[in-house]
Amino acid sequence: MSNLPLIGLDIGTASIKLVELIPTGSDKWKLLTAASTATAGQAMSEKANLASVAQTIAKIVREAGAKSRRVVASLPDDKVSTHLLEIPLLPDSEIGQALQWQVEQYLPMPLDQAVWSYQVVKKDQMAGQMEVLLMAATKTLVEAYRQVLETAGLEPIAFETELVATARATVVASSPLTAIVDIGASTTDVGLVRGGQLLFSQTLPTAGEAFTRSIETALGLDKTQAESYKNTYGFSTNQLQGKLLAAMRPVLGVISTEIRKTIDFYTSKHPGETVKTVTLAGGVAALPDVVTALSAGLGMEVVVGNPLARITLDQAQAAAIKGYEPFYAVAMGLAERND
Repeated sequence: MSNLPLIGLDIGTASIKLVELIPTGSDKWKLLTAASTATAGQAMSEKANLASVAQTIAKIVREAGAKSRRVVASLPDDKVSTHLLEIPLLPDSEIGQALQWQVEQYLPMPLDQAVWSYQVVKKDQMAGQMEVLLMAATKTLVEAYRQVLETAGLEPIAFETELVATARATVVASSPLTAIVDIGASTTDVGLVRGGQLLFSQTLPTAGEAFTRSIETALGLDKTQAESYKNTYGFSTNQLQGKLLAAMRPVLGVISTEIRKTIDFYTSKHPGETVKTVTLAGGVAALPDVVTALSAGLGMEVVVGNPLARITLDQAQAAAIKGYEPFYAVAMGLAERND
């Protein structure tokens, strides 16, 4: 494990979050700095905006006072193909070579246009089998992110999906099968995690912006007002005569149904495995009473993930980040990468 500080950079569609951590011992880190800034949504999907994104990143690094230039950055889950494969048990040194011969059948793009990697999830010595999580993205996507980071004066160490980072930051290694749900601005990412390792993921096209639009329509507000009401009152039944909850309930119902379908799909393929807890992350996780509302929709226990559980921070840092902890889950997980 490196003792050097590392930046975790979560490049979202609505905001960019930066965290700089330094290891302080086994599975422990100290927070050096954290910052965020709003972006014009979907910035990374348009080549014309890459220079602007690089400028924004350079500015947040500078203003945050980050010391390191080494960075691990997030890739959006909906742009990364993931597959959980079962292959014969092999020595670690032979896994990559073995996958090389069969990886193409799992990729949604030609092999020569892909960047792929894998993580060993489970080894079953008795059965002589192992589970490997295969992840792949287009070279074009990875190169675009690399170009942006280098233009911003940073040194890219690695790229990871948002769910992999969230799992590392919020789910302890001893946890049984757990669902993590990251409700961002434009998408909701759902992952199944065991022992801190992502096993399966699904991206839903309904998220925070859909809640805002439902408030705009139901209450006749403009987008700024609707966003403010959502962030202030959330899913409370005691505010505005419950009008916000009534407006957002259909959207929450769609998200809850899709989360349930994702969980059921995975468990149907793995008899005997059950999910009893959903760990919530992302900006929506900070909204008042969201846990109660989502738990009712799912019929399951829902908890807000705490990405600061293994992080040391001073009083000023704790005060600055209070209430926004789930917002930084991806960035924290990225900065905790230790290889």
